[in-house]
Amino acid sequence: MTGRRLLATLLLLGALPAAGWAQDTVTVIDPDAPPVQLRSPAGPPREVVEEAVALYNDSTVTRFYGSFTVASGTTIRGDLAIYRGTLRVVGRVTGRVTVINGTLIVGPLGTVEGDVLVLGGSVQIAPSGRHTGSLRNYAEPAPVFRTTSATLEIRERPVAFGELAAARASFQAGRLKTTLSVETGRSYNRVEGLPVLAGPTFSFPTPNLGEARIELWGLARTEKDESGTLPVFGFRTRAEWATKGERQGGIGVRYERMVEPIEDLQLARSELGWSSFLFHRDYDDYYHSHGVEAYAYFHPVPTLRLQGSVRFDEQTTVPASAPITLFRSGSAWRANPLVDDGSYELIRFNAELDTRNSRYTPTSGWYATGWFERGTSDDVAPIALPSEVRTPIPTFRSYAFNTAGFDVRAYRRVNQVSRVNLRVLGAGWVGGDPLPIQRRVSLGGPGILPGLPFREQNCAPATFTDPARAALCDRMLAVQLEFRLRFPLSLRDVFGAQEFLLLDRLFGGNQADLVVFSDAGKAWLTGDGPGRVPSNRIPVLSEWDYDLGVGLDLGGIAAYVAKSLSTSESPRITLRLQRRF
Repeated sequence: MTGRRLLATLLLLGALPAAGWAQDTVTVIDPDAPPVQLRSPAGPPREVVEEAVALYNDSTVTRFYGSFTVASGTTIRGDLAIYRGTLRVVGRVTGRVTVINGTLIVGPLGTVEGDVLVLGGSVQIAPSGRHTGSLRNYAEPAPVFRTTSATLEIRERPVAFGELAAARASFQAGRLKTTLSVETGRSYNRVEGLPVLAGPTFSFPTPNLGEARIELWGLARTEKDESGTLPVFGFRTRAEWATKGERQGGIGVRYERMVEPIEDLQLARSELGWSSFLFHRDYDDYYHSHGVEAYAYFHPVPTLRLQGSVRFDEQTTVPASAPITLFRSGSAWRANPLVDDGSYELIRFNAELDTRNSRYTPTSGWYATGWFERGTSDDVAPIALPSEVRTPIPTFRSYAFNTAGFDVRAYRRVNQVSRVNLRVLGAGWVGGDPLPIQRRVSLGGPGILPGLPFREQNCAPATFTDPARAALCDRMLAVQLEFRLRFPLSLRDVFGAQEFLLLDRLFGGNQADLVVFSDAGKAWLTGDGPGRVPSNRIPVLSEWDYDLGVGLDLGGIAAYVAKSLSTSESPRITLRLQRRF
């Protein structure tokens, strides 16, 4: 079996239901033990983390850094706390027990008389062990670090690009609350530079635990479009009513004039902004959107969100500008591609399920999102593309196309220090006329196939030259599999809590992960003819591209080396400011 086929087999096996994977749960053997509070979908609540840190830092508490055993015949009277390790009790503890990012084992004849709080680990009580008092257990690790003075502090989550420059002030008059905000557009790109949003938001309560909000924001850009195509100012207005009851939901309408990214599932918008600002590399494309949208959403259960929307949108091409960057500022920016200008009516349905125990550092749970969109237009000005890419978009009748996509991620914990994560995603054409440029897809680059150059799979014919390197494929499908091994290394541990405070705040230094990964994917054109795949099937696995890589993730800043197994490309080094997925 070739290396490529072996990887394909492993990736597809990984996509099967992982019933055999170790589950991130708590084992309590003592039938008389009090009920265990399992992990919450968002990880340990902040107040619980604050409580655990306060207990550990209390000078009257006996605390340990690393594993510790209370031996048989030994009695510890008073509160006991441990950080990063396993606490084994085969003797006796009378007092509160706090374990942070570790495991509590009450062995045979071991006794714990007091309340127990365990974060980032499990609780195991032998049949002959005994525990009296309350027991709380959260399997998600607590976001804390150990200072040079041997105390613990809470590590704030990494900030998004847009949160670096955000200011808000609120005041209330009766039932009306007014919030004045100034913030960036959560990105930095080669079209606008840094977009800055500012304006008031008005909110007031309504019956049945509801709330109405009105948002009136203006937008200014640091880059000016010399061609005059892009308006100097934009805006975003929104009116929404939402309920905060047992079944949450809401309805709203928005009217806006903004620069929108062409979604390709590669990188999060904040990371795209960092990549553009720091390294002069913008991995997305953009178009100008001027439209109105009505939407409604509903949470039948807290972890599931359903949404539908109808939008009337005028979409037009915008050129790239020349914003400054920290490095490589003398290089020319990649051109922004032409799009199929026109007035579009878009109907879209979304579903999102999120059972992860943490949004930023998940170790268990699922994240799944899917969408379907139907677009129509009676006023479209298509650009010319080679016939190998698409047949001409009709201008003599109504133009209509359908797209769909999904992104499914599974996180499983093998043991205290290792995890296996899987991602399967796909997007593209599902019916109707050929897709417009702003709905086409590609593969290759730092997000999904880092062993390949940026948009190596973009479906452009060999004779077609395009400085924008636009995504031209109809469909894409990819699988990502990674194994993470955690070990105690963080930016704060290496450089100290104060000396490295700024970068730790920006990039979220934490324990390090050694990451071994493999990716597989294919982007293609549908239909009949040379180089196309019939619309009722996907490409055979021998046509896919594969890569294999390894990296070091410091909890917010990571470096990876990936090698393509399908081409003769040299190994490629990628710096990431967020997790792979």
